[in-house]
Amino acid sequence: MLRDADPQHGTAAAFTIQRAAWGGNGLHGHVSDVAVLGTCPPNRVATSLVAALGGPQEYIFGNLAICGSQSAPGNEEPLLCGLTEAQQDLIHDVHAAVSKEAAGSS
Repeated sequence: MLRDADPQHGTAAAFTIQRAAWGGNGLHGHVSDVAVLGTCPPNRVATSLVAALGGPQEYIFGNLAICGSQSAPGNEEPLLCGLTEAQQDLIHDVHAAVSKEAAGSS
């Protein structure tokens, strides 16, 4: 989980970062919903991370959790699962890059 400086939590909202192709793996994000919009600034690192991974380019407020997803035959909803080693490496590398960029722009 990538946390920002604000410990407040709202109710969870979920979204697709990378859609799981047939038999493949995807990425699914979970964030606090609009309940925290007025209580904390945007989480710049999480917002940049999701955009760099190909997810929606919208501000993320509060904490971000990323999990894996898989397509299920005959079901449009993704099945949530753990991250593969390749996904963990990708998230680690992208997080390091956007964190370094965010620190340089402060």
